[in-house]
Amino acid sequence: MSLGNKMFQGMLWSAFERISVQAVTFVLTIILARLITPEEYGTIGILIVFISFSQVFIDSGFGKALIQKQDRSNEDISTVFWFNMLISIVLYFVLWLGAPFVASFYKIASLSSLLRVLSISLIFNALFAIPYTLYTIKMDFKSIARVNLIATVISGGIAIYLAYVGYGVWALVAQTIIKSGLMALAMWLQLKWRPDTVFSMESLKSLFSYGSKLLASSLLNNIVNNFYALFIAKLISTKELGFYTRGTQFADTFFSTISTIFDNVLLPGLSTVQDQNEVLVKHTRSIIRTASMLVAPLFLGLSVLAEPLVRLLLTEKWMMAVPIMQLICIARMITIISGINVNLLYVLGRTDLALKQQYLKIIVRVILLIVALPFGIVYIALAELIATAIHFFINTHYPGKIMKYGSIKQIKDILPIFIAAIIMTAIVYAYMQWLTSDIALLCTAPIIGAFVYYVLLKLFKVKELDVLVDRIQKLRSNRKTNIGKNN
Repeated sequence: MSLGNKMFQGMLWSAFERISVQAVTFVLTIILARLITPEEYGTIGILIVFISFSQVFIDSGFGKALIQKQDRSNEDISTVFWFNMLISIVLYFVLWLGAPFVASFYKIASLSSLLRVLSISLIFNALFAIPYTLYTIKMDFKSIARVNLIATVISGGIAIYLAYVGYGVWALVAQTIIKSGLMALAMWLQLKWRPDTVFSMESLKSLFSYGSKLLASSLLNNIVNNFYALFIAKLISTKELGFYTRGTQFADTFFSTISTIFDNVLLPGLSTVQDQNEVLVKHTRSIIRTASMLVAPLFLGLSVLAEPLVRLLLTEKWMMAVPIMQLICIARMITIISGINVNLLYVLGRTDLALKQQYLKIIVRVILLIVALPFGIVYIALAELIATAIHFFINTHYPGKIMKYGSIKQIKDILPIFIAAIIMTAIVYAYMQWLTSDIALLCTAPIIGAFVYYVLLKLFKVKELDVLVDRIQKLRSNRKTNIGKNN
């Protein structure tokens, strides 16, 4: 199987995993948003800051280092597993001891017990980190999809029940812990690999030069990502943080789905041709154009439909989240394209350059955040959008120098696709002006937008559309052939 077809099939299974899980998650969050107040969402937003920051230490970049390393040994894998477990236990006790100080800082007494309980999820996350990495190396996203979907449905169902009977924010805490626990249990039940009772400092050192820079980069990015939550809750209010969190969650549901699909496949796939620059550039161009073709209409369409979507699904009490959602949708669209360039540096083993870029990106985001904070959450979202646009040029700098495929060439490649998406968005917006029913609008506008977009891509002769259709048809044909043979 060619690399392109292998990555395409990997992306399909990864897409199935992410889309199925996110679809269920989306429905669950809609139900929970109707049962839980903005203040309670703001409270869980504070807690997630500390959990996600700690999770970076558990990942430590060593998982990606194992994926990138082509001659990895079982000693390498076992060493990273025991390292992850040790770090997770240490972090749990750090958060347990620090929980009262967090509660005191935000003047919310319940934060202490909430954080202590929620931190248990870190240990479960460490348990399934290596199994997840091993499945990713094999591009076995089918197994990941099965486990993740089951864990999401069960944990979400329990959370809805708890919210319904009045447990409030504790329902969200329970959802996180139960999902992590089920993921760990299921992955170990279906995985044949077991760690050796060995911890090699040599293995850790060999992975450290790659993984440590990823760790530093992830830490810095995580700190800045969560500045918003920390400062909104402290300087404005937990209610405003609740609106901001809900505004970003719609966009982030689609963003995390698509970015995870690409992240899962790009590193293990492109690492096999990391020493063949011409082949690497060829596949990168195709990936960037295909990604743009998919994300541009999705995020621009989601942005223009934000108001009826929030009003219908979340009710009027969440309408302050609409402008946040619109701005963040555009920001996340840019981030997906921009993030492909960061993955290229990982493929090339140049995590040092990714870290250098991270320093500059953080300076940009912090400055814009400080400027925006006094003006409220809408301006904070606008600052995020502006920072993301600047990050695109930062992220494309080194790929431009190393691979001769930088920002200008990438913009030229994707420009016809974005023009088509913008025209489609304008037509959908015009259609919205004379249709008053939210339900009718949300049912018909995506169909009209998809048709218009398809026609425009054909007019602009975007070859990635034909390639995508051709691969899907071949996949269906092969599946029918295999079914015929089995019968």
